[in-house]
Amino acid sequence: MRQQFLTPTGTTFLTTEFDQQNNWIYNDWQGLLTLEAIQEGSHGILHLLEQTHCPYVLTDNRRLLGSWKHGNDWLEQVWIPQALAAGMMYYAHVKAPGVFGQASVEDMHLRVGSHLHLQLFDEMEEATDWLHEMQLLKLIG
Repeated sequence: MRQQFLTPTGTTFLTTEFDQQNNWIYNDWQGLLTLEAIQEGSHGILHLLEQTHCPYVLTDNRRLLGSWKHGNDWLEQVWIPQALAAGMMYYAHVKAPGVFGQASVEDMHLRVGSHLHLQLFDEMEEATDWLHEMQLLKLIG
């Protein structure tokens, strides 16, 4: 199942899908994000979590521009508790290249990192390797 979220001008700001082969939810955030876009896209991700009960999430912010720190209060207080209740346990986050995006994710990590297994990565390969390792540990553990 794949969902695409568009700005009012028709530009994609999020593509999210359940990757059955890897057993994780993949989120590709793009462009500049308003609070409304963060909320709308996050509700879409939550819908996938509720449908699949998949504990693994891979968020790719390599094409994100600017800060999204304005959404962190809402993410911490509203979305994270709902996502955890839907079964999310492991969250691999590939950081945006810019300083503002990196500051946003580091702020989020400080807020919610103790509630789940959240790791920040500079490269996609590191993130996917970590998720595969978490899946393997869960199988043998």
